[in-house]
Amino acid sequence: MADLYQRAEENLKQYWGFDAFRSGQDAAVKSVMDNKDTLVLFPTGGGKSLCYQVPATVFEGLTLVISPLVALMQDQVQQLNSRGISATFINSTISKREVEQRLVNARNGMYKLLYCAPERLNTILFQNEMMNLNIELVAIDEAHCISEWGHEFRPAYREIKTALANLPSTTRWLALTATATPEVRKDILEILAFGEPNVISQGFERPNLKWWIIHTAKKREKLINAVKKASKRGDGLMYGGTRKNCEYWANFFTNNGLKSEAYHAGINSNSRKTIQENWVNGTTPLVVATNAFGMGIDKPDCVYVIHEEMPYSIEAYYQEAGRAGRDGRESFPILFYQPSDYVKARTRLEQSYPDRKQFEAVYQALCDSFNLAVGALMEESEEVDIKSVALRSKQSVGVCKSVIRLLTQFGIIAFEELLKPAFSIQFVQSQNLVAQFKERTTNSEKAEFVDKLERLLGSFAFVDKVEIEEEVLIEKMGVRRNGLVKALNVLMQNDHLLHFTAIKERSIARVLEARSSTLPISKDEVENHRNRLIKKLDIMNQFVNSSTCREVYLKNYFGDTDTTPCGHCDNCEGATAHKMSTLTSEMLNNAIALFQEGDQTSTSLQKHLQVDRRMIQLLLRNLLSEGKIEVNITNPNTYSISSIVG
Repeated sequence: MADLYQRAEENLKQYWGFDAFRSGQDAAVKSVMDNKDTLVLFPTGGGKSLCYQVPATVFEGLTLVISPLVALMQDQVQQLNSRGISATFINSTISKREVEQRLVNARNGMYKLLYCAPERLNTILFQNEMMNLNIELVAIDEAHCISEWGHEFRPAYREIKTALANLPSTTRWLALTATATPEVRKDILEILAFGEPNVISQGFERPNLKWWIIHTAKKREKLINAVKKASKRGDGLMYGGTRKNCEYWANFFTNNGLKSEAYHAGINSNSRKTIQENWVNGTTPLVVATNAFGMGIDKPDCVYVIHEEMPYSIEAYYQEAGRAGRDGRESFPILFYQPSDYVKARTRLEQSYPDRKQFEAVYQALCDSFNLAVGALMEESEEVDIKSVALRSKQSVGVCKSVIRLLTQFGIIAFEELLKPAFSIQFVQSQNLVAQFKERTTNSEKAEFVDKLERLLGSFAFVDKVEIEEEVLIEKMGVRRNGLVKALNVLMQNDHLLHFTAIKERSIARVLEARSSTLPISKDEVENHRNRLIKKLDIMNQFVNSSTCREVYLKNYFGDTDTTPCGHCDNCEGATAHKMSTLTSEMLNNAIALFQEGDQTSTSLQKHLQVDRRMIQLLLRNLLSEGKIEVNITNPNTYSISSIVG
């Protein structure tokens, strides 16, 4: 094991340029090398990926990485390849033939890492090839997806151990996550059957982050001031909630002297990539984004993260806010809140969550759009037009998007939204004839272009079409898009050497199991998932209204009970805990008595209790965090006695 670890340290230096592993990474790598079932719990930005990527460069065999997000696995594969480490992925975005070829390549030892969506593991194709792949390590990224209590539950994750049951007992197992509550951690260990696991946790403490929540009815004014003040310290990220909000705030700050760009799913992929790059390299100091932004994007010197709206769960908040201060500098996650935010979020969640009839209508319309008969299987993903599905199902586009997202979570379909533009290319001449063409042509630049293209696409391009992302092809070929298209057209129309198609940005989907005559999930499953989402939102609201140290609350939520107040969050620094001691039992009891008589506003409480407005705010936060009162859903400025107390 010592020799393996030494080689891991050498490769860390060779490929990544780091002299040593971080604390926690070293223990994780040693645990993997020692063939122990390992669960890694690192905070956002803690360097989880190196815990399997570096060992993969040391092992003779293959490292299989299970990942839930297409964009994330594609980004990581691209980064690994750019470092000279051979890696690839198989997911719903590539054809069956291409999957077959990549598995053949993996069997022949061409890759060190193979990234795979969990739904792929149970396919006949993967099962037939699995025992030929010499898999030495299985790394399960985003392992919280295993648990129904995880914030991104994926049923296919629960089948991983069963799907890979025939792997040799010598295969190493590693699971990794940044957001695991004690419930989720227990689920991970039980479902993966980690008998004597080595759990390596760096804890959830981020001592350089000043967690700050601002309760205000003047959100706009306070937010503008906060951005102006924070931007003097460095670059930042703002989560704006809706696309419209993102566009508004990006324009506002740009017009007021702070260059900003909006980022959301409605922006084409090339523009999104440019926005990311401009933010990471400091050209654009502020990005205003929806929650589509963040995964796989690393900017260590992000000084502040602002939430204009309350996220729907603590896990989402912790991941998003945790993008601040990865370089260890003092940084500021700031969330602006008013009671109506919770009401809006709760209403939006309840209204946007489809009922079972809507699920059924969209599922059947989606299957119809693919001309999929009852009992038939889809072998390939196909392009899906959500507007067309909406017309077929007689549901709104919004409902269709919600159902499709949830059907993906339930493991009924695989769906990828707004895939990046790509080129589909196939040589129509044999390898020998292409070689002769390169020798005969008097145009050395053309010969070099064909040679580079052939090496990039591989031998499979002589058998079938190979799809490659536009931005990757442009980068590898070293040309502009117009020049690339022109060159490919010459090779297709004049030289008859290949055939190509430019593929626009599109969404694709595949029904994972044979089409059912009825929706293959029960009403209880639909309702239980909705209730879990509401519970997570309620806990997030309790956190926002809590009077305890923010860091203590977050650490306790994630199961770290060895905590002391951070001393620098809004609750600690504002001495709220001290001020709460002035809330006497008599005052609290009087307030409860008023609520038992009927709904109250802050104004009516102040009138009856005869205390200042600040004390009323503290009183309300105390009662909200204790669950004794709740915000009135129909009137956000009014509070009601909790059903538990009432």
